[in-house]
Amino acid sequence: MISVAALSFGAPAQAADPAPAAATETGSGFQFLPWGSEPCAMTCSVTGYAGVYVATAMSSLFLKGRLFAPWTWDTTDNQFIGASASRKFATYENLWDLEAEVGIGKRFGSGLNGGEVWTAMYWRWNYFPWNDYIRTTVAVSTGLNVASKIDRIEDEKSTSNSHLLHYLAPEITFGLPDQPNWNLVLRFHHRSGGKLGVFNDNSGGAQYQTVGLRYTW
Repeated sequence: MISVAALSFGAPAQAADPAPAAATETGSGFQFLPWGSEPCAMTCSVTGYAGVYVATAMSSLFLKGRLFAPWTWDTTDNQFIGASASRKFATYENLWDLEAEVGIGKRFGSGLNGGEVWTAMYWRWNYFPWNDYIRTTVAVSTGLNVASKIDRIEDEKSTSNSHLLHYLAPEITFGLPDQPNWNLVLRFHHRSGGKLGVFNDNSGGAQYQTVGLRYTW
């Protein structure tokens, strides 16, 4: 599982890092961070990541206790590389952030070989008591993902197909306190219809466990 592409202009910074300029406070510690002509000030990020296809259902991994037992996951000989760019646009008392992201990726393998583009909003939790030793964040997204083609594996997973699907890609990041610009990213890159019936009644999709590197400035 390798990863080389996920850009997120909102990778978090520690309290000691420079705060975004000209934030607009709306009360109770919540602030919007205007983009305009302001410098990034540790609100902009780019990410590259890569990984392997996971056949085990996302619900089984996250809801049935298999998330921290990757050796039990079913994988196939299909890979993914991607890259993204993101920027933080709101924050709450250094506890959590909102970020906007755009990304592009390519699938490789016998069952999946198309391309993907997506746009998403991430909610990121920044505070963990061990951050003075290992900076850690956890984030989850909601957005839209468009595939260039309906690949075989996606076609076999659903009776209805759709190039446009929901993008749900939870991630966790790790970094060193003295290297605030760099973070290791573990992202579960996932697109599906979610059995909601809103994407041409599609319930299938594709997902990859990926690892990558993020630079924030």
